[in-house]
Parts: sequence; structure tokens; C-alpha cells
Amino acid sequence: MLDLIAPMGSVLLTWLLLFLLFSGLGLAAMQALGKPLVSGWVWLDSFWLGWALSLAIMQIWHFAFPVNDMLALLLAIIAALLLMMRRRSIMDQVGRLSRNKMFLLPFGLLALWMSNRALGMPIAYDTGFRDIQAVIWIDAFPVIPGLGNLFSSLAFNHSVYLYDALLDTSIWSGRSVYIARGLLLTVYLAYALGTAIQLLRSRAAKEARWSSMFASATIPFILFQTVRWGGITHFLTDTVVDLIGFLTLIYLLDFLQYWRPNRGSRDYLVYRLAIIILTGFTVKQSFIVFGFATAMLAIVVWWRRGGLRIAARRIQRNVALISLVGLTLLLPWLARGVVTSGYVAYPLSIGRFEVDWAIPADRVEDRQRTLATNTRLRGGDPAAVLSSWEWLGPWLHEFARNIFPTAMPTVVSVMALALYFFGSRKHRPERRAPVLRWWALLPLLIMLVFWFFTVPEDKYVRYILWSTAALSITMATLAWRWIEWRRRVLAVFAFILISLAYVVFLIFRHEEILVPAGANDGFHAPFQPEYKRFETEDGLILHVPIGMNQCWTIPLPCTPYPDSAVSVRVSDALRHGFQIAANQEAG
Repeated sequence: MLDLIAPMGSVLLTWLLLFLLFSGLGLAAMQALGKPLVSGWVWLDSFWLGWALSLAIMQIWHFAFPVNDMLALLLAIIAALLLMMRRRSIMDQVGRLSRNKMFLLPFGLLALWMSNRALGMPIAYDTGFRDIQAVIWIDAFPVIPGLGNLFSSLAFNHSVYLYDALLDTSIWSGRSVYIARGLLLTVYLAYALGTAIQLLRSRAAKEARWSSMFASATIPFILFQTVRWGGITHFLTDTVVDLIGFLTLIYLLDFLQYWRPNRGSRDYLVYRLAIIILTGFTVKQSFIVFGFATAMLAIVVWWRRGGLRIAARRIQRNVALISLVGLTLLLPWLARGVVTSGYVAYPLSIGRFEVDWAIPADRVEDRQRTLATNTRLRGGDPAAVLSSWEWLGPWLHEFARNIFPTAMPTVVSVMALALYFFGSRKHRPERRAPVLRWWALLPLLIMLVFWFFTVPEDKYVRYILWSTAALSITMATLAWRWIEWRRRVLAVFAFILISLAYVVFLIFRHEEILVPAGANDGFHAPFQPEYKRFETEDGLILHVPIGMNQCWTIPLPCTPYPDSAVSVRVSDALRHGFQIAANQEAG
């Protein structure tokens, strides 16, 4: 047990420093949005705003420089200066937090648990297949033209890899996989736990935030990620999308409950929602449909509540700020996609640029077919799978077999929605009272339909299914108005406790209660495959893993699928990127 103190302590200390870094940057964003630091929960908002701001900065920075120690030091200095400028209000919040024993005790236990899970060996398939290599490239070079020609999966444009590379510094050089996802999950847990306590303390429905019920109901899903060793030691983009999806619904619910046209101070609710949606666009393309549908719903609500009747100057300020954020985040993101693949939204074939490093069109089409096939029936024949519905039976079986990520939230959603519609019919609310209605589910339902007909693999909609369940529970709780409020709150917590009990059962079932200290300074090192050299027709030497298709930390340039037609665009210079020989001849 004593050998766990040093590695777990280093994780906790690093998470605290990183929290201060991103929160410090977020203070600048909050000041620009006109939001004062008035509570500890707003302080947690500053983390996510600072994290989004750092992604915007890193996307621009990476066109000229690698994302390495120099940028990390620069951001740390800026954050420290911003924190010093707000030190009085910060100390006030720290003092309040120190007196909040109801929060500190459970969160302290959760933080210890998360820091222990952070020691586990990285085992996620995609992290070894693609993620770590993407981070290594970002840490070593500015954005590489035609990187997808070397290995097509490296052309996926996930801005979160920049964050992973930023953390790859100091004692975490080559080891940021142990802290990257754990930090985001732990901060979200702090937010959700704080809202759960707020909900528990509420005495009437009008005192409760809708988002408190929603966030509380997602806690079991977050802890489900920690069941297996290696559950949080990865660079998986899906985990980040899960968190952004939950935050999007939290911010949407706050907007629906509190935004009114005669309250200019509440425009922060609009800005916050817009920023998290725009950030989600850059993290992963699978978020775009849900994010866009949520934005459209918010715009309709804004319009129906009289948004067009407010002062023209206020509308102009709102539009200008949101447009500025959108341009800052999206334009560099689109440009990065063109640089790495020749397409604005690879693996989609739209938006192709005729540059010498563009991935050949036939390879993009093959990638689309492979993706569409594997998300229906992994390893299936594309011609057979995509031309019939025979894949549906095995797909439904797999959907039902994944109890916690898919089957359970689906069943809970159906039951909670039945209770909601029954409660809504039995007791209609007052006209002026804020009401959470069924149409709040529309962005989730739109995303589910789109997902089913395009890439129906459950990892893309875990947050959608759990958000549907959490939102349905929230709606049902609010609809049963004739039941005493405290009893309704206890029903929500009953769901949370039952779900947590199942998570605990899984932990004991897998006999993975405590991660022991590993041989790598207390951490368990990732698998290190052997590799061979492969020489292309142009004389480029590639590193190819032996006996597997995962590169893990094999030195650059590594690809599990070597292509003899790949060449560097400038002789002996990886920095200038890769192209396919056929492209070069055609030019």
C-alpha cells in the first residue's frame, strides 16, 4: 500500500495544477463574457471555458510549432498571472469550500479512487492503434501535411489530441495517457457531485435546478468508466465526447430554466452553451449532429421567448461574441483537416482540396465503406452488410448484451417517459411556471435516428442514451407535482444508488478493486510491440509492428499498414508531410 502513495500523490498534485491552469485561462473567458466569480460552481465552469480556450489557442499554435513544453510553460505563466489578479475572490471561494464538508468528504474519496485507477496499464485498442501515435506527432512537429497518407486513421481531426500532447510534459513526458482523461472525468464528477448536493438540499421544486437532477443521474455512468483497470488511462475521444455531451445538456437545461429576454445578465447562459457546442464540433465529428440540433432548439426557444424584442445592441453583442468564438474554433479546425488529409471533414469526401497531399478519393470511399460496415457488423463483408438488413439481428443482440452502456439507459428512458406523460396529463402546471417539456428530448432523438442509419456503433451514442435516461428522469420528477418534493428527490437518488450498486458489483466481479503499483514509477507501462523496417519505393523507412496492428509508442513514422507508394513531400523531411506516389506523378 505504501508504494501507492507516491504515484497517486503525483497524479492528484498534477490534476490540481492542471485544474488551476485551465481555470486560470477560463477566468479571462468569464471576464470577457461578463460573468463574475461568485460561487465555487462557477469556478468549475471556468475550467471548461479555459479548456475550450486552450484548444482554440493550440489549434492556431500547431500550424507553426509543435505542442510541447514551450507552449505548456507559456499557458502556465498566463494562467498564473490571471489567478494572481483574482486572488481575493479565489481565496474567498477556497474558504467557502473548506467549510463544505458534505462535498469535501465524498469528493476526496472519489479523487483517491480516480488517482488509483490512473495507475492502470493502457489497454484501449484505439489508443494503441491510433491515439498515442497522433499525440506523438503533435508533440514532435507542427501539423503534418498528408499525414493520413502514412496511416489513414491519423487523418481524423480530433482537437482533443492537442490537449493530450500539451500534458505530455515535465515528469509526464511520454506518459500523459495516465492523467489526460482522468482529469476531465474527475472535474466533471466534482461538478455532478456538487449539483447532487444542491438537489438534496432543495426543499421545493422551484428551488431546484433542472440540470442538478440531470447531472446527478449521470454520476453512475462516469464511475462505470473506472470499473476495469485501464478504464481511464487512454486517449479515447469517445470519453471526451461523452463529457461534452453531458455538459451540453446541463447548459441547455440552465438556459431553458433561467434565460429570459428581460435579464441581460443571463446571456452568459447563451454564451456558455454556444462555446461547449462549438468545442464539441472540433473534438469529434460524431458530435456535430447532436450539437447542431441542440443549437437549433436553443435558437427556437430564444426566439419564442422574445429574443428578437430585446435591444438591438444586445443582440449584436451576442451574435458578435458567438461568431468570434465560432471562427476562432472552427476555421483552424477545418484548416487542420485540409492539411492532414486534403479534406475539410475526413473521412467524408466533401470539401476536397486539390493539393498534392490529398488522400486519393478511392481510398476515402473505401474508408467510408469499412466504417459503415464495421459499425453494423465488425469484420463483415461490405457488399453483404450494406446491401441488406441481416446485420440487424446480431447488432440488436450486442446492443442488449451491453447492459450498462446501452440496454439499461434505454429501459430506464422508456419507464421514465411513461411516468412523465402520465404525470403531465394528471396535473397541468401553471402557465407562467417554467416547465420542462418533451421537446427538450428532440436533439437526442435526432442524433439517435442519424446514428442508426449511418454509424450504429454504441460507443458513438453512450452519452446520448444516458442523457436520454437522465433527462427523462428529470422530466418525470418535475411532472409528478402532487407528490411531495422530498420524496421525488429521494426517488432520483434511489436510481443513482441502484446504478452505483451495480457498478460496485462489476468492480468486485472483475476482481479489480485496487490497482497495485506498477514497475514504471508506480504506473503500469503500455504494451511495447516489436517492429520491423519497411522501405517504400521512394526509400522512406517506415516502422511496422510485428504480429499486431497497434503502433503504441513505436518510433515515428509508424504505420500498421505500410504502403510502398507513400513518399515524403520533401526528401528526408518528415515535417513537410507525405503523399501517394500516384499523386506526385499526376502533378
